[in-house]
Amino acid sequence: MKKNINKILTFINKHFLGTYVAANLFFVVLTSYFYCKQISSYYNNSRMYISFLILNIIFIIAHIITKVIRKEKIRFQIFDLFFVFIFAFSLLSAILSINTESAFFGFRGRYEGFFQIMYYFSLFFLASFLNKKDRKTIAFIIMICGLIEVIYAHCQVFKLFHVFVQYHRGKPWATGFVSNPNFFGTLCVLSLCIAISFFFDVKKTDLKVIYGILIVILMSGLLISNTLSALVGLIAALFYLIYYAIKNKKLKLFIITLILLSIITVVQTKIGKTNLLKDLIKTKNQSVEIAKGNVQDKYGSNRIYIWKNAIKIVPDNISYGVGIDNFYYAFGDRPLTLKGWFFDKAHNEYLQILVCEGIYALTAYLLFFGSIAYFGLKQSIKNKEVILLLPIIAYLVQAFFNISVIEVAPFFYAFLGLCVNRDYVE
Repeated sequence: MKKNINKILTFINKHFLGTYVAANLFFVVLTSYFYCKQISSYYNNSRMYISFLILNIIFIIAHIITKVIRKEKIRFQIFDLFFVFIFAFSLLSAILSINTESAFFGFRGRYEGFFQIMYYFSLFFLASFLNKKDRKTIAFIIMICGLIEVIYAHCQVFKLFHVFVQYHRGKPWATGFVSNPNFFGTLCVLSLCIAISFFFDVKKTDLKVIYGILIVILMSGLLISNTLSALVGLIAALFYLIYYAIKNKKLKLFIITLILLSIITVVQTKIGKTNLLKDLIKTKNQSVEIAKGNVQDKYGSNRIYIWKNAIKIVPDNISYGVGIDNFYYAFGDRPLTLKGWFFDKAHNEYLQILVCEGIYALTAYLLFFGSIAYFGLKQSIKNKEVILLLPIIAYLVQAFFNISVIEVAPFFYAFLGLCVNRDYVE
C-alpha cells in the first residue's frame, strides 16, 4: 500500500506538476477574457481563485508528503520564513480591517483580497518545486500568454475581427484581456523580458531568429499599451542586461536587441499608435521640476496627488494598515477623489501594501522579493542565464508606478517560483 501511494505521488510530482501549473496560468488567461468585462461575473471569477487555491495547497502537501515518504530532504529557504511573516501580518490586517469583506475577498472591481493574494503565493510554491525542464516550459508559457494578449490588443487598436474594444477619448484602448492598458503593459514587459532572456540564452540560430521576432511583437504590445511604468521597468532591466552582456561577452546580442526595440518604437511612433516617447520626455521634465522643489499634484498622471494623500494617513495605521484592498475606505467617510474620480488603489504597489497592510507586512514583502532577486542574481551569474533575473527587475521597478491586479500578478508570482529552483540547488 505504501509503495503504491509512493508511486502515485511520485508520478504526480514528476509528470503532472508542470502541467498543473500551466493549467493555472491558462485559467487566469481564460477567465480574464470571459469575465473582466463583466464586473458582476468577475466577482464570481475571483471566488474561483479560492477553489484553485485549495487545489494548489493539496498539490503542495502532496509534494511534501512524497518527499517525506521517499526520505528526501525538504529544503526550506529564507524566503519561506519571509512568506510566513507575510501570511501572518496580512491575515492580521484582514481581521482588523475597516471592511473585512473587501479584506478577504477584495474591493469591488478589483477583488484582490487575502484569499486571492494567497493564491499568488500558492502558484509561487508550486512553481518552486518544478524541475529544470518544466521551469523553462512554464517561462515559455508565460511568454505565450502575453503574446496571445498582445495579438488581441493589436486587433483592438486596429479594429480587426470585431473584438471587444474599450474607448478612451474617442480612441481604442489596447487592453488585451484585462481591463486597463496599464495592467496589459505590465504583462507585456514581463513577457518581453522573458523573450529577451531566451534570445540571449538559446544557442541555435533559428531559435534566436524566432525569439527576435517575438521581441518585436511583444515590444509592439508594450508600445500600444502606452504604459510608461512598463517602459521604465524595461529600461531598468536593460541596464542589468548590458552588464550581463559585457560580463558574458554577449554585447553583440545586446546591440541587436536594442536595434530591434528601437526599430519597432520608431515605426509605432511614426504611425501614431504610441505616445510613450512623448510621455517619457514629459515625465523627465516633471522630474526636473520636482528636483527643483516644484511638486504639482497633476504630475505622474495625478500619482503625486494620490501618493501625497496616502502618505498622510500612514502614521495612523502604521502597524497593520487599514486592511487588504481597503484603500477606498482609508480616508474616512469619503474616498480620495479628484475631478470626480475616486481612487481605490495607491498606484504604487509598495505604498499600497504600506497603507493597507502596514509596515511589518511591507518589510516582509520587501525581504521576500529581495531574497529571491538576490538568489536570481547569483544563479544568473553562476549559470549564465539572464532569464533568472531580467523579468523580476522589470516587474519590481514598474510596480513603483502601477497596481497589482488578479489578471497579471499570478504570472509574476509563478515566475518568482521558477527562479528559486528549490529542489534542484546544486
